[in-house]
Parts: sequence; structure tokens; C-alpha cells
Amino acid sequence: MSGVKHLIECHCVLAIYKSSEKIINHKFPVYTKIDNDGKVITKLAKCNNCDTLHEVYDICRSEIKFGKDQTSVTLTKEDISYMLSDRIVDLLTKTDVDISVWEHVLDIVEESRWGETIVIKRDIIGERQQVKVLEVLSEDKFKIRNELINDIIIL
Repeated sequence: MSGVKHLIECHCVLAIYKSSEKIINHKFPVYTKIDNDGKVITKLAKCNNCDTLHEVYDICRSEIKFGKDQTSVTLTKEDISYMLSDRIVDLLTKTDVDISVWEHVLDIVEESRWGETIVIKRDIIGERQQVKVLEVLSEDKFKIRNELINDIIIL
């Protein structure tokens, strides 16, 4: 099985957009597994802004589960940390990555998809994107590298 990282739209609004004339709902990243037939495996995920519980049933699609915000059945970073090596946990903790990255790393380790890469940090410097990439080589071995992505289109 593979997975995909995508965005889910919540009903909440980030504080920086509260005074905006146009309402911009918050979107948060989610890592979702895909079965061998190409179908999304339904999962629960919490919004990283307001903790609203979402049932993710398709790529970029979810249904809010009202009244269940206090549930503790979703995986947390701490839960996942028990299933990964200390070295990878240290890296993920120090880079302060989102829960979706933790879930992606766990999926790679569980499925032994060695050599798969994950962007763990992204910054825009000038007109280019600088990314920090984690390449998982084995359960306890990984590489970190920086890449510069040129977004300028020259005609």
C-alpha cells in the first residue's frame, strides 16, 4: 500500500485572517493510505488549528464529526514515536514537523519502502523554494539533504 499527503479544509479560520473581508477557511495536511485497488482508506484526523475531528474519506475530502473534538482515538506524535527508532524520532521532533509527516515516516517503515523521500521543511528564499528532504534508507538509517527548487518559468 502507498499513501498520499493532501490538504483537508476545516470550518475554522486562522487568527491572521479573522479581520479579512473574504473568509478563508483553514486547511491542514493529512497523510492518507491508499489500498491496492487505489481506494482511500478512511481515517480520522484532527484539525491542527481547532482540534475539530474530521473523517477523511477521499483525497482532499472529509466530513466533520461534530461533538467528538475531545476524542483521543486519533494517532498522536507521541503514539507514533513508540513505533519508530530514537534517531528518527529525534529528527522529527527537532524539525517540529506536522503529524502528517510522522504518519508518512511510519508508513514507510511499516511497509519497508526504503529510499522514499519526504519534504520535512520548506522555505521560499527570493524566487526559489529551499526544501529539506528526508530519505528513509532503513528502519534506523536515513539521509537529510537540501534541495533548491527553481520556480521561475523562463519563456
